[in-house]
Parts: sequence; structure tokens; C-alpha cells
Amino acid sequence: MGAYVYVNQMIPVFPTTYFGSIAYYSELAKYSEVIIEAKEYWPKQTFRNRCDIVGANGILSLSIPTERLHGSKTPTDSILIPSTENWRSRHWRSIQNAYSSAPYFDYYGIEIKELMLDEEINLLQYNTKIMERVIDWLDLDTTLSLTEEFAPVIHNDPRDILARKNTTNETIKAPYIQVFHDSNMYRSTLSILDAILCHGPLTRNILIKR
Repeated sequence: MGAYVYVNQMIPVFPTTYFGSIAYYSELAKYSEVIIEAKEYWPKQTFRNRCDIVGANGILSLSIPTERLHGSKTPTDSILIPSTENWRSRHWRSIQNAYSSAPYFDYYGIEIKELMLDEEINLLQYNTKIMERVIDWLDLDTTLSLTEEFAPVIHNDPRDILARKNTTNETIKAPYIQVFHDSNMYRSTLSILDAILCHGPLTRNILIKR
């Protein structure tokens, strides 16, 4: 689990994410060390607690319910996951329905289910466990730590870059065969799960531009 550190803006700062997008991990793969922003006030309706998958009926957003103990002034590392909703099982069923026929579902499915059903109640810690597992699956040489203080956004900040990338679909030929394939629309905003379950360990080659 990433330790808290004082911010050195020579090291890129990334937002936390829940099974982040292909675009997110493509950006993250550029760096050997990344700091995850833990002290920003929690912004609503972002990919920090949401990921998109694609099924027979199109895009499906999976969103983790959150509890902000201090309202709009709640820092990210204090965001809790309420235990009143059975969202974990719903998310797992949605992924099963969407990807059970994907080539690598049987290989990764058990670990994905384990991550989703983890009973961690702190969202940042929950997300970080997922990120570390995804980094391991992709064999990326990237280590994670957490900010001990808020890191202001700077020029060419990954947080700005990702905010743009996570709202834009690329109209290029998909670099891998998706379960619900559309050769005219490659959605880099989809969760990295889409690429991993369809393309397996070769997903790393999509992320790292040689």
C-alpha cells in the first residue's frame, strides 16, 4: 500500500480511480513513480469512484456510493464507502454479464471478484488496492504513494490531461478485439478491465508506446 509523502512536484500527481480507464493507465505507464492525490476536497461525479464498461446494450457506468463526513470539505482520504448498499455484488454481476465470454475472463475473473468484494470502507485505500493489482497484472514499473498535503495543479499536470482524456472517445480502429466490437469507435474511456479481459497481458503493449 502506498505510503503518505510530502509532495515533490517533480513526481507526477494522479487522482485516485476505481478500475481506471485505458487512458488513465496509458498515462500512468509513462512514469516509474506516481503520487496519488489524497488531500483534495472530494469532487462529485468523476471517475474517482466510477468506471465504465460496455455490454450488449452499450456503456454501463458502475458507481461506488460514497459518504462525505465533512460535506464538500471532505478530503479524498476521508471518503467512506457506506455499508448500506449491496453495490459490490451488483458491480460483479455486471462485469460477469458483460465479459464472461471475453478470452481472459476465466484467468482474471477470480481476482477481480476478490477485489470488488473486499470489505474495505475507506475509498482511497480500496482504490489503491485495485490500482496496485492492475499495475501488477500489466507488469508496469510504477510505484504508488499518497500525498500528505494537497498538491496544486501545475502545467501539464496529469490530472488536467486525464480530465480531458476521460471525456473523449477516440474514433480510431480498436487496437484489440472487444466483446461488443465496433471497429469505428475505440473507447479509451472504458475501464482498463475491458482491455485486460479482452487482450490479457498484451494490454501492456497498448499502453506503452514504443
